[in-house]
Amino acid sequence: MHELSIAQSIVEVVEATAVENRASQVNSVRLLIGDGSGVAIEPLIFSFEMIASMEPLLSGAKLLIERVPHRARCRKCATEFIIPDFVVICPACQVWDCEVISGTELQVLEMEFDAESEEEEQLCQN
Repeated sequence: MHELSIAQSIVEVVEATAVENRASQVNSVRLLIGDGSGVAIEPLIFSFEMIASMEPLLSGAKLLIERVPHRARCRKCATEFIIPDFVVICPACQVWDCEVISGTELQVLEMEFDAESEEEEQLCQN
């Protein structure tokens, strides 16, 4: 289950960023995950929440997922299409010469946290 190691990496990146920004508590982390990335969403959320619960700075933090469709573009006819079941064949001209244009992403977009003081919180939002 590679979602556990992915969750561990996310926690490490978020914790380092939170410490760098003098956060007192991380509330949420928003990810961009492509449908073709091979990441199973539910196990990732479970793993993240389990690992985060052991870190005081991240305890109770929620993982928010924004999904990106797995899409391709045909190099012959330029048709753009959603890739069904990882089979990259153009539905218009049946050519296999296609370029994947989205859906393989796995990216931390943003995190919401409480700053150590009101004054610092204002600085972090700007």
